[in-house]
Amino acid sequence: MTVHVAVDPDTLQTLNYEQFQNRTDFYYKELESRFYSIPETAIIPAGENTSLMDIDFTLHDLDLADKWILPLTIVDGPSYGYKAHPRKHYRKALLHIMPFNDYSGVYSGTGLKIFLKGYENEAPIVRNAIPTFVVDDSTIFFYAGMIDEENIDRKKYKIYAHFDEETKIVSFSAEDPNINFEAFGTAIFKVDEIMDDVRPYLLHRYITINNIDYVFTDYTTVPDETISYTVRGSLIMERKINTQIPDEDQAIEW
Repeated sequence: MTVHVAVDPDTLQTLNYEQFQNRTDFYYKELESRFYSIPETAIIPAGENTSLMDIDFTLHDLDLADKWILPLTIVDGPSYGYKAHPRKHYRKALLHIMPFNDYSGVYSGTGLKIFLKGYENEAPIVRNAIPTFVVDDSTIFFYAGMIDEENIDRKKYKIYAHFDEETKIVSFSAEDPNINFEAFGTAIFKVDEIMDDVRPYLLHRYITINNIDYVFTDYTTVPDETISYTVRGSLIMERKINTQIPDEDQAIEW
Protein backbone atom coordinates (compact mmCIF):
# COMPACT_ATOMS: atom_id res chain seq x y z
CA MET A 1 0.00 0.00 0.00
CA THR A 2 1.19 3.49 -0.84
CA VAL A 3 0.34 5.96 1.95
CA HIS A 4 0.31 9.67 1.21
CA VAL A 5 1.69 12.07 3.85
CA ALA A 6 1.53 15.87 3.93
CA VAL A 7 2.30 18.81 6.21
CA ASP A 8 -0.70 19.66 8.40
CA PRO A 9 -0.62 23.28 9.69
CA ASP A 10 -4.25 23.20 10.89
CA THR A 11 -3.47 20.74 13.68
CA LEU A 12 -0.58 22.93 14.84
CA GLN A 13 -2.83 26.00 15.00
CA THR A 14 -5.32 24.08 17.16
CA LEU A 15 -2.58 22.83 19.47
CA ASN A 16 -1.14 26.32 19.95
CA TYR A 17 -4.43 27.94 20.85
CA GLU A 18 -5.50 25.16 23.21
CA GLN A 19 -2.16 25.21 25.07
CA PHE A 20 -1.19 28.88 25.04
CA GLN A 21 -4.30 30.92 24.25
CA ASN A 22 -3.14 34.52 23.62
CA ARG A 23 0.54 34.03 24.53
CA THR A 24 1.50 33.91 20.87
CA ASP A 25 5.21 34.21 21.72
CA PHE A 26 4.92 30.70 23.20
CA TYR A 27 3.39 29.23 20.06
CA TYR A 28 5.10 26.34 18.35
CA LYS A 29 6.18 27.37 14.87
CA GLU A 30 5.84 25.24 11.80
CA LEU A 31 9.28 24.16 10.63
CA GLU A 32 10.12 26.02 7.43
CA SER A 33 10.48 23.86 4.32
CA ARG A 34 14.12 24.92 3.85
CA PHE A 35 15.02 22.94 6.97
CA TYR A 36 13.77 19.55 5.80
CA SER A 37 13.05 17.30 2.86
CA ILE A 38 10.23 14.76 3.03
CA PRO A 39 8.81 12.28 0.51
CA GLU A 40 5.15 12.53 -0.42
CA THR A 41 4.49 8.84 0.15
CA ALA A 42 5.55 5.87 2.24
CA ILE A 43 5.30 2.26 1.07
CA ILE A 44 3.92 -0.41 3.42
CA PRO A 45 5.03 -3.81 2.11
CA ALA A 46 2.57 -6.68 1.67
CA GLY A 47 2.14 -8.61 4.89
CA GLU A 48 3.27 -5.66 7.04
CA ASN A 49 1.21 -3.02 8.86
CA THR A 50 3.96 -0.45 9.48
CA SER A 51 6.74 1.19 7.52
CA LEU A 52 9.43 3.84 7.96
CA MET A 53 9.60 7.14 6.12
CA ASP A 54 12.89 9.02 5.91
CA ILE A 55 12.92 12.75 6.65
CA ASP A 56 16.15 14.65 5.95
CA PHE A 57 16.80 17.63 8.22
CA THR A 58 19.22 20.49 7.61
CA LEU A 59 18.96 22.58 10.76
CA HIS A 60 21.75 25.13 10.30
CA ASP A 61 20.58 28.63 11.37
CA LEU A 62 17.47 27.29 13.12
CA ASP A 63 16.76 29.68 16.01
CA LEU A 64 15.88 27.59 19.05
CA ALA A 65 14.64 30.61 20.95
CA ASP A 66 11.42 29.52 19.22
CA LYS A 67 9.88 26.05 19.47
CA TRP A 68 9.62 24.24 16.15
CA ILE A 69 7.27 21.47 15.08
CA LEU A 70 6.87 19.60 11.82
CA PRO A 71 3.15 18.64 11.73
CA LEU A 72 2.33 15.67 9.49
CA THR A 73 -0.84 13.81 8.60
CA ILE A 74 -1.93 10.88 6.46
CA VAL A 75 -4.10 12.30 3.67
CA ASP A 76 -7.04 10.78 1.83
CA GLY A 77 -7.85 10.87 -1.84
CA PRO A 78 -10.45 9.23 -4.06
CA SER A 79 -7.72 7.50 -6.08
CA TYR A 80 -5.52 6.43 -3.16
CA GLY A 81 -7.33 3.15 -2.44
CA TYR A 82 -7.68 3.68 1.31
CA LYS A 83 -9.51 5.77 3.88
CA ALA A 84 -7.48 7.09 6.83
CA HIS A 85 -9.11 6.50 10.19
CA PRO A 86 -9.89 9.87 11.85
CA ARG A 87 -8.61 8.75 15.27
CA LYS A 88 -7.11 5.27 15.33
CA HIS A 89 -3.38 4.53 15.06
CA TYR A 90 -2.04 8.08 15.02
CA ARG A 91 -3.13 9.56 11.74
CA LYS A 92 -1.34 12.78 12.74
CA ALA A 93 2.16 13.36 14.08
CA LEU A 94 3.65 16.50 15.61
CA LEU A 95 7.43 16.18 15.41
CA HIS A 96 9.08 18.48 17.96
CA ILE A 97 12.47 19.46 16.54
CA MET A 98 15.13 19.55 19.29
CA PRO A 99 18.70 19.34 17.95
CA PHE A 100 21.55 18.91 20.42
CA ASN A 101 25.33 18.93 20.51
CA ASP A 102 27.99 17.80 23.03
CA TYR A 103 27.45 20.87 25.23
CA SER A 104 23.73 21.60 25.10
CA GLY A 105 21.23 20.62 27.76
CA VAL A 106 20.07 21.77 31.17
CA TYR A 107 22.87 22.97 33.45
CA SER A 108 22.65 23.26 37.21
CA GLY A 109 22.61 26.99 37.99
CA THR A 110 23.25 26.82 41.74
CA GLY A 111 26.92 27.67 41.24
CA LEU A 112 26.18 30.75 39.11
CA LYS A 113 25.55 33.87 41.18
CA ILE A 114 23.60 36.86 39.89
CA PHE A 115 24.14 40.25 41.57
CA LEU A 116 22.83 43.73 41.03
CA LYS A 117 25.82 45.52 39.56
CA GLY A 118 27.67 47.39 42.30
CA TYR A 119 26.28 45.09 45.00
CA GLU A 120 28.48 42.07 44.42
CA ASN A 121 29.06 41.68 48.18
CA GLU A 122 25.35 41.30 48.87
CA ALA A 123 23.35 38.06 48.76
CA PRO A 124 23.13 36.76 45.17
CA ILE A 125 20.21 35.47 43.14
CA VAL A 126 20.55 31.93 41.81
CA ARG A 127 18.60 29.78 39.35
CA ASN A 128 18.18 26.07 39.92
CA ALA A 129 18.42 25.20 36.24
CA ILE A 130 19.69 26.97 33.14
CA PRO A 131 18.59 25.45 29.80
CA THR A 132 20.97 25.85 26.86
CA PHE A 133 20.25 25.49 23.15
CA VAL A 134 22.22 24.56 20.05
CA VAL A 135 23.68 27.08 17.62
CA ASP A 136 26.19 24.81 15.87
CA ASP A 137 28.44 21.85 16.71
CA SER A 138 30.57 23.83 19.16
CA THR A 139 28.27 26.71 20.21
CA ILE A 140 25.24 26.97 22.46
CA PHE A 141 23.20 29.86 23.79
CA PHE A 142 21.40 30.59 27.05
CA TYR A 143 19.56 33.59 28.46
CA ALA A 144 21.36 36.19 30.55
CA GLY A 145 20.87 36.40 34.30
CA MET A 146 17.32 35.64 35.44
CA ILE A 147 15.85 35.87 31.92
CA ASP A 148 14.22 32.57 30.96
CA GLU A 149 11.94 31.02 28.34
CA GLU A 150 8.88 32.61 29.93
CA ASN A 151 10.16 36.11 29.12
CA ILE A 152 8.50 37.68 26.08
CA ASP A 153 11.73 39.57 25.26
CA ARG A 154 14.01 36.55 25.74
CA LYS A 155 15.58 36.81 22.27
CA LYS A 156 17.19 40.11 23.22
CA TYR A 157 19.14 38.40 26.03
CA LYS A 158 20.72 35.48 24.20
CA ILE A 159 24.29 34.81 25.36
CA TYR A 160 26.39 32.65 23.03
CA ALA A 161 29.00 30.28 24.44
CA HIS A 162 31.57 28.87 22.02
CA PHE A 163 33.62 25.85 23.16
CA ASP A 164 37.18 25.49 21.85
CA GLU A 165 38.21 21.84 22.15
CA GLU A 166 41.93 22.58 21.79
CA THR A 167 42.28 25.34 24.39
CA LYS A 168 39.28 24.34 26.56
CA ILE A 169 38.28 28.03 26.56
CA VAL A 170 34.64 29.12 26.45
CA SER A 171 34.12 32.44 24.65
CA PHE A 172 30.96 34.43 25.39
CA SER A 173 29.20 36.97 23.17
CA ALA A 174 25.79 38.59 22.66
CA GLU A 175 23.87 39.92 19.65
CA ASP A 176 21.87 42.81 21.09
CA PRO A 177 24.10 45.83 21.83
CA ASN A 178 21.42 47.27 24.12
CA ILE A 179 22.14 44.72 26.84
CA ASN A 180 25.70 46.12 27.15
CA PHE A 181 27.15 42.64 27.49
CA GLU A 182 30.78 42.33 28.52
CA ALA A 183 32.69 39.22 29.61
CA PHE A 184 35.76 39.25 31.85
CA GLY A 185 38.59 36.84 32.50
CA THR A 186 38.91 33.44 30.83
CA ALA A 187 36.19 30.86 31.21
CA ILE A 188 37.33 27.27 30.82
CA PHE A 189 35.51 23.96 30.57
CA LYS A 190 36.31 20.36 31.35
CA VAL A 191 34.64 17.03 30.59
CA ASP A 192 34.67 14.18 33.12
CA GLU A 193 33.36 10.69 32.39
CA ILE A 194 32.50 8.11 35.04
CA MET A 195 30.86 4.70 34.60
CA ASP A 196 27.90 3.96 36.84
CA ASP A 197 28.60 1.73 39.86
CA VAL A 198 25.25 -0.08 39.67
CA ARG A 199 24.61 -0.05 35.92
CA PRO A 200 28.03 -0.70 34.31
CA TYR A 201 26.76 0.14 30.82
CA LEU A 202 25.73 3.68 31.88
CA LEU A 203 28.23 6.49 31.34
CA HIS A 204 27.94 9.71 33.35
CA ARG A 205 29.44 12.62 31.39
CA TYR A 206 29.88 15.87 33.33
CA ILE A 207 30.56 19.18 31.56
CA THR A 208 31.74 21.95 33.87
CA ILE A 209 32.25 25.60 32.88
CA ASN A 210 34.35 27.56 35.39
CA ASN A 211 35.30 31.23 35.78
CA ILE A 212 32.15 32.68 34.23
CA ASP A 213 32.15 36.44 34.74
CA TYR A 214 30.00 38.85 32.75
CA VAL A 215 27.79 41.92 33.07
CA PHE A 216 24.64 42.83 31.19
CA THR A 217 21.78 45.33 31.28
CA ASP A 218 18.09 44.45 31.48
CA TYR A 219 16.36 47.20 29.53
CA THR A 220 12.90 45.73 28.97
CA THR A 221 11.55 44.30 32.24
CA VAL A 222 10.86 47.70 33.84
CA PRO A 223 9.48 50.27 31.37
CA ASP A 224 11.82 53.24 30.80
CA GLU A 225 14.34 51.82 33.30
CA THR A 226 17.57 49.84 32.97
CA ILE A 227 18.95 47.43 35.55
CA SER A 228 22.52 46.16 35.32
CA TYR A 229 23.66 42.80 36.66
CA THR A 230 26.92 41.00 37.35
CA VAL A 231 26.96 37.23 36.83
CA ARG A 232 29.79 35.10 38.24
CA GLY A 233 30.43 31.46 38.98
CA SER A 234 30.21 28.08 37.28
CA LEU A 235 27.79 25.75 35.50
CA ILE A 236 27.68 21.96 35.44
CA MET A 237 25.64 19.53 33.37
CA GLU A 238 25.32 15.77 33.68
CA ARG A 239 24.50 13.66 30.64
CA LYS A 240 23.67 9.97 31.14
CA ILE A 241 24.58 7.80 28.16
CA ASN A 242 23.59 4.17 27.65
CA THR A 243 26.68 2.73 25.94
CA GLN A 244 24.71 -0.31 24.74
CA ILE A 245 22.65 1.81 22.34
CA PRO A 246 24.48 2.79 19.12
CA ASP A 247 22.21 5.70 18.11
CA GLU A 248 23.46 8.78 19.94
CA ASP A 249 20.09 10.45 20.42
CA GLN A 250 18.53 7.22 21.71
CA ALA A 251 21.48 6.45 24.01
CA ILE A 252 21.11 9.67 26.01
CA GLU A 253 18.72 9.41 28.95
CA TRP A 254 17.03 12.76 28.55
